[in-house]
Amino acid sequence: MSENYYDILGVSKNASDEQIKRAYRKIALKFHPDKKQDNKVAEEMFREATEAYEILKDPVKKEKYDSQFNWSRPKTKTIKRRGSDLRVSVKVSRADLVRGVERIIVIKRNGKCKKCDGTGSLDRTIKDCTCCNGTGLQGFSLALGERKKCHYCKGVGATPGGIRCFDCKGTALTAEILRRNITLNPLMASSTMLLNLGNHCFAGVPGNLFIDLDIIEDPNYKVYNLDVTGKIKISPAQAILGDSIKLSVFGKELTIKIPPGIHSGDTIDVNNGGITYEGKIGSFKTRAYINIPPIITKQEKELYQKLLQIEKETPWPKTMNF
Repeated sequence: MSENYYDILGVSKNASDEQIKRAYRKIALKFHPDKKQDNKVAEEMFREATEAYEILKDPVKKEKYDSQFNWSRPKTKTIKRRGSDLRVSVKVSRADLVRGVERIIVIKRNGKCKKCDGTGSLDRTIKDCTCCNGTGLQGFSLALGERKKCHYCKGVGATPGGIRCFDCKGTALTAEILRRNITLNPLMASSTMLLNLGNHCFAGVPGNLFIDLDIIEDPNYKVYNLDVTGKIKISPAQAILGDSIKLSVFGKELTIKIPPGIHSGDTIDVNNGGITYEGKIGSFKTRAYINIPPIITKQEKELYQKLLQIEKETPWPKTMNF
């Protein structure tokens, strides 16, 4: 929607009654609902133009409407303009995330000129663009056709006031290196946005900085939020008799109790064995796999031979019914 009734009709604030009337007729002929019944945009344009004309054609209403504004006072329009975003990739290990280490991010960006405080002017002032009257657009009203960006201010709607800054040559920008500390955490998203840390722009707000994490996963454990899963290899003796082993999982010491008679692929749960973060603790689950050693000692071989002899002498079912 245009900013005021004059912009809607595409006329200046000093337009005569006849000029206002002609402008309204042109819009009405083009966007009348009878011609564009299925076009909601056309209906809205016609409604706005009619509303504007009803006010501006009446001298009393027009005077009351104009009294709301100080047309003679220079006023910089608010153009919704934002600097470009930046993106940086940071390589981190899963262990770094779990332990919450701190990393330093270094980026190059278009910063705000300190000499002119981002105004492009030695007077540190910004004025309306004289070419587009602060609208950032050139041509007729949107209702009469598509308007293009002002070539002089490049669509900003404003220009530096007074003498242009020598340091930035009126651009209001200067190259700078930005350093930021970020603290990793276990629940950190693979892409994080930091507001207003992107490139600055003239008469606008900075863009954003996106940090993409290139996570190097741990070869032994998989992490799902605060939960951790893994695998352990156990010997045939441990599988038969049971055992207790120690594991260090991302710096946390865990005791894994292997129950007697465990099968290969069975899961062992450890209460509160997962990642601790902000008062919450995840779970830890590991699958046990029986490892057959490819090489055994002479003593181990003698013991396995004795066990095999016992199994041969002990009657027990050698076949299974399916």
